[in-house]
Formats: sequence, C-alpha cells, structure tokens
Amino acid sequence: MNKRDLILTACLMGMVIPTVVNAQTSIENNENDNEKINAHSVVQNTNLIPTPAYTTIITSEEIHDNHYKNIAEALSYANGVFVNPGSLNTSHLVVRIDGDDRVAIMVDGRRVNMDKGIMSGRASYDLDLLPPIMSVERIEIVHGAAGSYAINYDTPGGIINIITKKGDKRETTVDMAAGDHGAWKVKAATGGHIDDWSWMAVGGFDNVDYHKYKGSDGKTHELPNSDNNRREMNYRIDKKLTDNSSFTFDYGHLSNDTGTWFSRYNPQDYNYEKLINHFALTYNYKEDTVAPGFITYYHNYTQGDTYIPGWFNDHEDEQSYSRWENTVDGIDWRDGWRISKDHTVTVGLMYRKNSVDNISTNINNPFNLSGNYDEDMTNTSIYLQSIRRFDKLTLTGTSLYNDNSKFGGKYVTNGAFDYTADDKTTFYGSLQQIYSLPSLDELYYDNRYVQGNHSLRPETGRKGSLGVRYKLSNDTNLNFNAFIADIDDPIGWYREDNVYHATNFENQKKRGFQLAVDHKFSDKYKASLSYAYTDTHTDKGDGLGNQVDVNAVAPNSYKAVVTYHDDSWTNNIMLTAGTGRDSNYYTGSYYVWDANLNYKISDDWSTYLKLYNITNESYEKLGSLFVGDVPAYGRTVIMGMEYNF
Repeated sequence: MNKRDLILTACLMGMVIPTVVNAQTSIENNENDNEKINAHSVVQNTNLIPTPAYTTIITSEEIHDNHYKNIAEALSYANGVFVNPGSLNTSHLVVRIDGDDRVAIMVDGRRVNMDKGIMSGRASYDLDLLPPIMSVERIEIVHGAAGSYAINYDTPGGIINIITKKGDKRETTVDMAAGDHGAWKVKAATGGHIDDWSWMAVGGFDNVDYHKYKGSDGKTHELPNSDNNRREMNYRIDKKLTDNSSFTFDYGHLSNDTGTWFSRYNPQDYNYEKLINHFALTYNYKEDTVAPGFITYYHNYTQGDTYIPGWFNDHEDEQSYSRWENTVDGIDWRDGWRISKDHTVTVGLMYRKNSVDNISTNINNPFNLSGNYDEDMTNTSIYLQSIRRFDKLTLTGTSLYNDNSKFGGKYVTNGAFDYTADDKTTFYGSLQQIYSLPSLDELYYDNRYVQGNHSLRPETGRKGSLGVRYKLSNDTNLNFNAFIADIDDPIGWYREDNVYHATNFENQKKRGFQLAVDHKFSDKYKASLSYAYTDTHTDKGDGLGNQVDVNAVAPNSYKAVVTYHDDSWTNNIMLTAGTGRDSNYYTGSYYVWDANLNYKISDDWSTYLKLYNITNESYEKLGSLFVGDVPAYGRTVIMGMEYNF
C-alpha cells in the first residue's frame, strides 16, 4: 500500500468512522428481541427455545440502511461467512461457512440448492440466482448443525435462510445508481394490502459494461468480456384465511447475460446466460402457536446457455451451442406440538424430484462443452425433532430417514446443546452426522474436458462444534466457536491428460475456529473485529497421505468494521484480509478496504456512495495454476439515490 493509498484510507476513516451494522446478532442478547425474531423465523421455528447454534441475523434495517447491492454483498459483511467465485471463471458466486462450500440455501424455508451441482467443489448453488435484495426482510445464517425442517445432514457448513417481505403497508421504493465501468441500475419495490390480502412486487435492471483490475505488475487493466446485464422480478401475494391460517403465493424470474472469461492470459469471447423461473404455494396453519405448521409445493426451473458471440452478429438471435436445464419439484410439510412448557416436538417431510437435461445443440460445437446427459433423482426425507429445556440447559435431538432413488435409504441423527451458565455466559455445541450424496453432474457429466463417475459413493462422516458467547460488559460481546469435521469418501475432481474426473478420495479433515468481538462505543459508534482460521487436509489415496487443500478461502481471514449511525447517517468502513494462501495459486495476501456512506435526506429521500477496493489492491479471490490469472475487481465507485412514497 503506497503513501497515496494510506492518505486516502485515513481520510475516509476520518470522514466515515463506521461498520456495516454488525450483523453478528447474538440470539441470547435480549430476551424480548429473541421472542420477536423467533416468532417470525423459519430457521428458529419456535419462540419457546432458540436454536442452539452460532447464529447470525442480518435485519431489514441493516439491509435498507446500507443499500446492499445484492444478497451476496450482505453476506460478505457477516463474520465467518465468505463469498467467492466458484469455478474456473467468475461467472458465479458461492458461499462458504467454516471454510466449507456445502451450505444449504433456503428462501422462506424452501431449499433452492440444485442437486445438479455447479462444477465448483461441493457447492450446489450460485448466489447470483437468489431473489432481489429489495424483496428481502431478513437473512438468517446458522453455522454448523441446525434443527427442525432444516436439518443439514448433507451441508455441514450451515444454513442460509432468506426471508422475503410481506406487503404489510402501502409503500413504493425506487432505487437508482450509476458508477464506474459503465455501471447503472434501476430497481423498484411496491407493496400494500386490502382487507385480508397483501402483496409485494420487486423488479429492476442492473448493468455493468466492463470491470478493471489492478495487476500484479502494478498497472490497471480491463477484464476481457466482463460485461453483466441482469433483469429480475419477484412477486409475493398473501391471503389471510383465519386468525391462525394463511395462504402465500410466490413467483420469481431472473435473467442474467454475462461475459465469461477463463484466463486473462488467454481470453475467450464467451457469453453465459442464466435464466430462472420459480413459484411456490404455501398453506400456513397454527400461526398463533409456538409450533406453527405449513405445507408447501414449489417448482424451480433454472437454465444456463453458453454462446460464442464471435460466431454471429447478435447471439440473442441465435441458438446457444450448449444448454443445461435443471427442474426441481418439491413438497415440504412441517407440524409441531408443545408437549409441555419446556418441551416441543416437530415432525416433517421433504420430497424433491430433481431433473437435469444437458443439451448439445445442432450448432457445430468444436469444444463439446455440454454435459450430454438427461437424468433425474428423487429424494424423500422424514424427520422428528425434540427440543427440551432443563432449567439452564437446552437439548435438541433430530432423527431423519432419507430415501434416495439412486442410493437407497439412510438413517441420520443430529444433536445439539445450549447451556446458559449466567446472564453473561452461554455455552453451545453440536454433533452432526454427515451424509452427502453425489450431484448429478458428478455422476453423469460427460464431455471431452469433464468426466462424471457413475460409481461415486456418498460422503459420510461427523462434524462437531463447540462455542461460547460471553458478555464482557454492557457494551462488549465476545463469541468463540471451534469445529472439527472428519469425512470419508469425500468427492472431488482430479485432472489427468487435461480432463477433470470426479472421484471419491480417501478422507478429508476440516478444523478451525472463529473469534468475534463487537463493541459499542456510544449510541452512534460501533465496531467489530473477527478472525477465522480454517485448515483442510485431504487424503487423495495417492500414497502422499493428508495434504493441505488449496481453497478459495484463505487459511487466515480477518474482518474489521467500524460504523457510525444516527438519524441521518449510516456510514461504515470495512477491512477484509486474507493471509497464508498457497503461493503456487495466489500472488499473496490481500488487505481490502470497502466503505458505505448513506445519508437520509428526509423520510422519503436517501442517497448513498459505495466504495469498493478503495486502495485498488491487487489480489485474487479465486486461485489459479497460473498465479494472478483470475484477479479480483479493482477500485469501484457507485453513487445512488432512493425514494419512498
């Protein structure tokens, strides 16, 4: 970092002195807040007993006050959560918790992970496909094991549940912004209610012409084919049926035409277009009880097309040379009963049919990049959960039987505890069984560069975690959480003769810890500091024993956030850093400053300024065999304005 950058950073800190409102919300901090959260939370399905886990809540106030661009940006501010490109290019983003990309992604309690897979480790969802941020009421993040319907036997990293807004008041919001690299957006949300009906509609456009980056040579360069053209909309309609029952209809559509580049040394003129259509019908009942019930039918359709615009004048007028289609039809049911004051029981059923069709079109395809398979997989899970409280101790136990059309049946159990020693100290922990099935891509993908494996076995193992939340003072909180996971038959990809093959390795061990401290200096100033250590070793069965994995997450990760908030201003500055990265895949450590300045002009008008990578740091979020081949974006400035009426 040169002298000019240091001066710029110091000036911004003096001007902003802020944090993203610390999304690290301890569930036990305030009993009244806990009841409020749990009464509407799907992850924590009862306001009787909170979920015994390391939990983060990103509230609607934080989302609005900080004008997050999308859900991925909101998640990037949460302690212990990392958002990175997910494959050999930057066309999609994946999230990691506890250094693990096996994370369950939920929207209003419906799992949206694609059993297809997305060819990037064990992740099974692209964050770019999530609903518009303006439709989000709250984001719940559970690290490690979770209970109720969300038992994550196949996603040991944890769960992210996005709760969408209900139109409880008549209001329309328009958000417009523009900035570097030809960036601009226009988005709007409107909601309202009449008698027992309510609605919420969100839509918009988000465009970037190109991105620039700071190279390892110290010069600024333009990323090849890095344009992005996104269109999105989401609708939710609610109908109150009785005092304790209701009906919800949800529909969403997204299309995103984005340039795709695989290497700055050998840029290819590809375009990748994503398309989503989804809907869900939900009947909610027993809403006025501590153990409400619901039944949901949902349908998700996701499509990906690849084009080479150089072959045609306008690829939108032509057929793609490679397409995949992923269709999911599912039914979720859950009900619960309060057996006694300190005991609740929940039962449920989850059914999913996942179909994937990879199509090689009739266009001459010299690269043969399509997957060339048409397969489906059906999965049914039945579970029972018991939550019991014994004075200061809460015990949670979950038993689940999973039946899969390709791998048969499996019985899985999870357990967790939460012990409140006093009004300052809470201990928590969990032990979860891991049973993660191969994705359809891992089983059947077939082209000249990627070969699936019909003989893959499910991953099996255990993950244990232990943590403590401690109130150092009325203004200072500390959270420490450690975990260890041992997985047999981990699924991965190995490269041979320029072809990637799916395989079961021998064993994988993950361990690490997270330490977070947040402090309130005054009613206006807050700060948080967090550190995460992640260590992954994999025995690939090649006689070399356990070898350190090269992950997209640095072994040592840091976040420092300072926030200023009053009636008019919400300003924050954040430092993210990563050290200890493998020098064979990365140019080195990184230290990146981002800032948000948000000013409320009136009750109706607000304006904001976003600064990404303020010092124009040169680094990569994704490692490469050619060091520096996939650089992160350079300095970016975005200015916007929002109007409510």
